[in-house]
Amino acid sequence: MSSKKPFKEVLREHKTAILLALIIVAGGSVGTYLVIDILNAQNPNRITLATTTSTYDSGLLDYLLPKFTHLTGIRVRVLSVGTGQAIEYGKNGDADVILVHSRSREDQFVNDTDGQIPYGIHRACIMYNDFIIVGHSSNPANLQSGENITVVMTKLKNAIDAGNVTFYSRGDGSGTHSKELSLWTLIGISPESYWYAEPDKYAETGAGMATTLLLTYEDVFDANKGYTLIDMGTWLYFNDTYTTLNILVDPTVGEALLLNPYGFIPVNPDRHSHVKFDTVLRFGGFLTSQFGQSLIGTFRKNNAILFHPSFGICNKTHSCPTTDEEITFWTPYQSEFAGLTL
Repeated sequence: MSSKKPFKEVLREHKTAILLALIIVAGGSVGTYLVIDILNAQNPNRITLATTTSTYDSGLLDYLLPKFTHLTGIRVRVLSVGTGQAIEYGKNGDADVILVHSRSREDQFVNDTDGQIPYGIHRACIMYNDFIIVGHSSNPANLQSGENITVVMTKLKNAIDAGNVTFYSRGDGSGTHSKELSLWTLIGISPESYWYAEPDKYAETGAGMATTLLLTYEDVFDANKGYTLIDMGTWLYFNDTYTTLNILVDPTVGEALLLNPYGFIPVNPDRHSHVKFDTVLRFGGFLTSQFGQSLIGTFRKNNAILFHPSFGICNKTHSCPTTDEEITFWTPYQSEFAGLTL
């Protein structure tokens, strides 16, 4: 004689299937898309990466991710946003891993300074490039490559005040925006208040690097030339498009203030139990492996390297803190990709 299970038990055992059916019935095509999102969220071979516009705009991810998928069968969904938004996605559990470039905020993301469970764990320094300042060849601010960055920012301020220059800021909470603000701080300037409501002097685009660079390029009026801060990787990818723009400031030897390291940080499963931590570890193993690092180093545009691999050697290259624990943790996950060559 069979016995029926209580309805609550049946519901608990099959709640996902029942939920999907209800969504399809209630939502039509919209419901179908929601179903696809739910199924993707449950698929261990699909992860979500929240990352900066620079890694996307430069073409790096289009180069790396198909190779990772070919080797592992794991597909990576990319959310291309500013660093600030990428970190928020990680905090909310809307991404499985983040790849960003704002070291102070990365450290906050992985530290439990308030006694709470950290949002991310096992940060790895994957690569770096440098920040540069680009502008039109007329260079009304008279910036000179090799000048101390404090001198550069002072010249920019004076040219902006004189009405000769417009500085185009991301203004979006990205890693590039954060770096820009820190450079203004060197000369005691808070640009949002100092040039408040003066977009002809200081223009916040609220957009990604590609759009901000385009606006800088299109600023061609005689009395109003555009400048902007950009990472070298994105610039090298776009520079042959914007032919009237030039690098006016690039890092001098030992100029650590313009260093642009990128951190790969898995979202902490103790904070968000649904994240695909094991799958992310394989992705991290790929990026930190000798094979993955070689791929990053061979990604080029017009024979120029856009990003420099730096796992385990950031201390030796640009004094970017790398811990022994970081190297020890990730080394075992690299074995899956051992022996692979380009």
